[in-house]
Amino acid sequence: MNTRKLTIKSILTLSLTAAISLASSCSKSEKNIPVTGIEFNPNKMEIFIGQVLPVKVTTVPENATNTGDLQVNSSKPDIATFENGKVTGVKAGSANLVATCGAVRNTATVRVYWTMTKTLTSYPIKQATGYKIYDSPGVVNYYDVDFSDGTEHFRMTVLAKDLGKKIDVSKPNPSLDEYDSCFLCSVRNNNENDITIYLSRDGNPVIRNEMWETLPITATGYYSLELTTGIGYKATIDVTLSNGNIWKLYYEGPITTKNEGNY
Repeated sequence: MNTRKLTIKSILTLSLTAAISLASSCSKSEKNIPVTGIEFNPNKMEIFIGQVLPVKVTTVPENATNTGDLQVNSSKPDIATFENGKVTGVKAGSANLVATCGAVRNTATVRVYWTMTKTLTSYPIKQATGYKIYDSPGVVNYYDVDFSDGTEHFRMTVLAKDLGKKIDVSKPNPSLDEYDSCFLCSVRNNNENDITIYLSRDGNPVIRNEMWETLPITATGYYSLELTTGIGYKATIDVTLSNGNIWKLYYEGPITTKNEGNY
């Protein structure tokens, strides 16, 4: 009889303990734990047009209960969009990714650049600088423009009378005279492995390296520079070298230019 009472008492004790534990667990799960912070990884992004970059957005603390209220939007969707955890570059400019959850808010910066490609690897154009070379006051002879991501460069020269025209890199340029210079160059800051296509009036273009040695390769394609009211400059490079190297660039916008000339 005593054994039976102890057994029933033990069962009742275990049942009561389990009930208390379950109640405690339910109480914790129903407790409201608000989001106190939002984090972006990365929180600063530099991408080029068309590039898609995964962005991780997390809330603090991890066990917050109102994460369903989290919203992430782009401040300028015409420049960069955000959808399904990814940011996409639309056009050159700056935008913010803005995350909100209740009263909590945080932002991440996105800078979108135009693009340049060498051997199928794309880079954002961070700098567009150059010179206007004058024959006489107020009369531009040609433009010497450099596009760079900070390490890789494309440099082009274009006669003022060739603005808006496609300059064929496989043929002589009839716009040139004996005093004019016209070339397209791929260069690094350390001046290693530079390749320059030099155009002339009568002869076929010559391709040289940084040591001024003529290279046994040829090029096909074109480059161009336009100047449009309200837009600024538009530059295009679409060149393929016979060694398999591909040069591509697209840029539309302002170019910081300095003036030079002998007059």
